[in-house]
Amino acid sequence: MANGWGPAVFSLDDTDSWRRWRRAKLGRLEAAIGVSPTPIADSRSISEDERRSLLAQIAATNMALYEWRLAPPDEDALDEMLLAFTRSFGLRALEDHRSANRNGVVRIEVAQGGGRAGYIPYTNRRIAWHTDGYYNYHGPSHCVRAMILHCAEAAEQGGENRLLDHELAYLRLRDADPGGLRLLTHPEAMTIPEAVDDSGRVRAANAGPVFFLDDSGALAMRYTARKKYVEWRDEATRAAAEHLLALIDAEPLARAVKLTPGQGVLCNNVLHDRAAFQDDGQCRRLLCRVRFHNRIDSPQEEKWRGSANSSSPTPK
Repeated sequence: MANGWGPAVFSLDDTDSWRRWRRAKLGRLEAAIGVSPTPIADSRSISEDERRSLLAQIAATNMALYEWRLAPPDEDALDEMLLAFTRSFGLRALEDHRSANRNGVVRIEVAQGGGRAGYIPYTNRRIAWHTDGYYNYHGPSHCVRAMILHCAEAAEQGGENRLLDHELAYLRLRDADPGGLRLLTHPEAMTIPEAVDDSGRVRAANAGPVFFLDDSGALAMRYTARKKYVEWRDEATRAAAEHLLALIDAEPLARAVKLTPGQGVLCNNVLHDRAAFQDDGQCRRLLCRVRFHNRIDSPQEEKWRGSANSSSPTPK
């Protein structure tokens, strides 16, 4: 089957296909509520049963929780295990992130100095709803489409994450406000202004849609709920974004988790947030992240997504 959604599903003019997709999508999401993390005996060589379990969850919800039974002895071994694990799902197009180590792994922890200091992910502060890489979008073929977030150490208090399938966010907004949804698919709906860090490095202004179809035909999302350092195309688009945030915050099918050491989430860049946390002398929260420019697909997902490829880069 072709690797793309049937174009009718995300066309605001085709209600029949949409109703069928919506009904099936909600059924799959509801069936996945409360699914326990899949135990993985050896992340460097996963079994076919383990792989199928994770792919089935990703096909339904764009995310899967896992739990490694084998602990890495050191940081280099952890990097090796993360990359071997993600390669098992076809993830090879690593993002070249400024904070990644030589293996492409970013360590999310409280940073007291260096180039990471002061950036919210490297503090103990709350992080609002977002998808990763929203500030570094360069079209449907060069954006963050998948990632792994792995817990090496948990905080003593706080640090929980909420996770939400971006397709469900799209579904809720389409139900409630199709006009607002159309505004958020505009190619310049959301702009992240130019930024200059303490070393003088410049990140250029970055504009793009909130919802779009990537170059495989899958629905993707570029979003942040931050109030500062975000520019909306016009007041109507800002209102649509505020409506979307209200729906996300009220979503009963969002999943709340506090990852423990060895646990993680593998996903197609779903929405997520982070609660504030506190470390102490015994616990220092450390999560490891790797982001990719390709997404996780599976035979189940291709069957679910349909046989027709979309010819349009954005929902119509």
